[in-house]
Amino acid sequence: MEALVTPEDLTEDDAQRRVRILLALATCMAAKGYRATTISDIAREGRVSKTIVYAHFRDKEHCLLELYTRATDKMLATVHAAQERAAGLPWPDRLRTAVRAYLEVLAANPEVAWAALVEVQAAGRPALALRRQVIDRYVELICAVATELAERHPEEVRPVGRALVLAAVGGLNELMLARVERGEVTSLADDTDVATEVLVQLVARRP
Repeated sequence: MEALVTPEDLTEDDAQRRVRILLALATCMAAKGYRATTISDIAREGRVSKTIVYAHFRDKEHCLLELYTRATDKMLATVHAAQERAAGLPWPDRLRTAVRAYLEVLAANPEVAWAALVEVQAAGRPALALRRQVIDRYVELICAVATELAERHPEEVRPVGRALVLAAVGGLNELMLARVERGEVTSLADDTDVATEVLVQLVARRP
């Protein structure tokens, strides 16, 4: 399964160090939480000096924001790719394929999943603002998928408004959060059927 945080288009050494720092933050947060994690912890876990950490990130919050942003971008790309692969399937199976891909990539990156679902809520206002932007991206994605499916299957699927989708996304987030808080992040894909049913019932046209 693809990692959620990987080197980007920097010089090879800089890219590898930056990713090590991001993953070190995720590891430290999973062990002791965002508030208790220090730059010294991150440097020690990432096997770099504090000077190197500060060369890449202004502070701990800046590091968390990039970790969350990059993980979200990867997760959304994973969902889009799954949708494309499932283009010829019946529409409920298309939804299920996308849901499973999303849950599997989270399950394969447990420390990053913990950061994205739990620790981002413990950071400051910029992190909370970024979380709201991320939620909005998921809402927009589901609205777009519902609109497309409604055009293809007008007798079976209805377009849905943002408020309903936001409520569904909030419920799905709580479903994932509950499993992660129980220490079952690697079993997230076990909730595929429940999460898929939420989306199917959300967009299915009523008799």
